[in-house]
Amino acid sequence: MHSITRRLFVSQVVLLAGCRSQTVEARPPSSEDVPLAYMARLYSMATSTSSTKVVMKNKWSTLEVETDSRRAWINGVMVWLHHPCRKSGGAWVIKETDFKKGIDPIIRSYSYVPSKVPRVVVLDPGHGGKDDGATGARKVYEKKAVLSIANRVKGHLEAQKIQVRMSRSTDEFLSLQQRCDFAAQAGADLFVSIHADSAGDGSAHGIETFVLTAEGCDSSNHYGEPSDTSAGKGNLNDAANAVLGFSIQSNLLKTAKRSDRGLRRARFFVLKNAPCPAALVECGFLSNPEEEALMIDANYREAVARGISNGILGYMTLVNRARK
Repeated sequence: MHSITRRLFVSQVVLLAGCRSQTVEARPPSSEDVPLAYMARLYSMATSTSSTKVVMKNKWSTLEVETDSRRAWINGVMVWLHHPCRKSGGAWVIKETDFKKGIDPIIRSYSYVPSKVPRVVVLDPGHGGKDDGATGARKVYEKKAVLSIANRVKGHLEAQKIQVRMSRSTDEFLSLQQRCDFAAQAGADLFVSIHADSAGDGSAHGIETFVLTAEGCDSSNHYGEPSDTSAGKGNLNDAANAVLGFSIQSNLLKTAKRSDRGLRRARFFVLKNAPCPAALVECGFLSNPEEEALMIDANYREAVARGISNGILGYMTLVNRARK
């Protein structure tokens, strides 16, 4: 692996793998609410509070939680909570679901990642065939752009002796169920679906990574169905999903150098029915003229591919470290 590439994903691994507090029991108080003060003690973090944020820091990580909001930042990367941070009994708290299936797995990944080292990665380029996906004003088709990116990711991972299977390697249509079935039949240990975004507002921009919404919770935005709070097969991997999604999002921001729309939650079919830890990446907005132009640029597609592959490699490094 190129030395610069290694630094890009290992820096994130070191930050998150170092926080091993032994002074506070890992189990939060017996309540649906977890006080931020409890989390600060657990992570041995110093705390400061402003009018809009509670900021907690130790030598490895910085955790910022926006009050009366669902937004948080871990080492500068946005993470969307299922529920807003609220005040309860004079203390700022988050819901236990967000602690156990979001924040804590990312900060203390060694306690949550599977013991099995991933051997097979399934890459899922979105759309294909009769389904063009999003289309930009300059006729950049999502199905073609993401296949190019996925092929580059495949090359980077195979250079590290990782077995990669592609749900599609040509311009063919696959149903969502076929994509999940392929992952199961391939014995996937990780599943990463690759997409490009679109919005009615041409100014929308940036990169976001989705993982499955927790059971009983609403999704982050209009991509999820607020009335659907059901569980899926993918919820068996809630904590690992968060670790994988964060690793991809944080590394992708470093290489693609686009704005951070955050690690978000949605009930996309391929996430809900994935047989293993899974994430879905949105690599930019084809409805945005600047980002559509970037998608035409092979250098940008390479930067995105590097970010995704670094994120996958970073997750694997966390698994290896947790086993020691």
